[in-house]
Amino acid sequence: MANNTNSLIPVLITSPEGKATQLLHLSPADHTPIAALDVRPSLLFTQEDNPGQINDELLDFSIEAIREARKIDLSEISARIDPSMTKTPNTWPGQHYKLLAAMIKNRQPKLVIEIGTASGYSCLSLKKSLPADGKIVTFDIIPWQQYPNVVLTEEDFADGRLKQQIADLTQPHVFNSFKKLLSQADFIFVDAAKDGVMEKTFLNFFESIPFQKPLFIFFDDIRLWNMLEIWREIKRPKIDLTSFGSWSGSGLIHWIP
Repeated sequence: MANNTNSLIPVLITSPEGKATQLLHLSPADHTPIAALDVRPSLLFTQEDNPGQINDELLDFSIEAIREARKIDLSEISARIDPSMTKTPNTWPGQHYKLLAAMIKNRQPKLVIEIGTASGYSCLSLKKSLPADGKIVTFDIIPWQQYPNVVLTEEDFADGRLKQQIADLTQPHVFNSFKKLLSQADFIFVDAAKDGVMEKTFLNFFESIPFQKPLFIFFDDIRLWNMLEIWREIKRPKIDLTSFGSWSGSGLIHWIP
């Protein structure tokens, strides 16, 4: 995640009627009392009127993953990161990588879909516990070889269990061309633009997929300002796992066809 602590952030409050009023421009570096590597504005919401309520299967899956995450070691991934950079994969709680690996270990999925390859931390974490007959297809608009500070290597793809697709899934015709593949997914991890549009587009597209079985969909960064409304509006069973995932927000949806 990019560090935007020097950016001015417009802080808005929206009334129940949908009218947005700007409260202030927040510069985290100047106006927050806490020093950290990255600081972002967010909001808290009541749970009683949450459109998507937690079900037992979602809660059980989450608890088991939290328990398993304590045992996961991602030091091999951290060792690939340049010494000058913060080595986040083995941080837990506070980062989602161990939680992802634990979910895959417990779920033992045949097909994992990742949207947003980026530097490769997440897909390597997903692959850590992937069963021998499992497969990860990771999507991005940039080939992994061209991504800054990437930790992936050709060897990671050699056994055929990890494959990258270069495709813009926000385009309806592109998304439709991968519908059959997506319908077979057991687990989807979405780490996209957080621009207030892309994740909502994916959620709308997911509704059109004839998924073959119930699955879990994990969204990164749900506590960031542009993601608050998107996450809040999801009506399917969902749980906020931020305290056990990424500091910027980890959300899990139980998607039942």
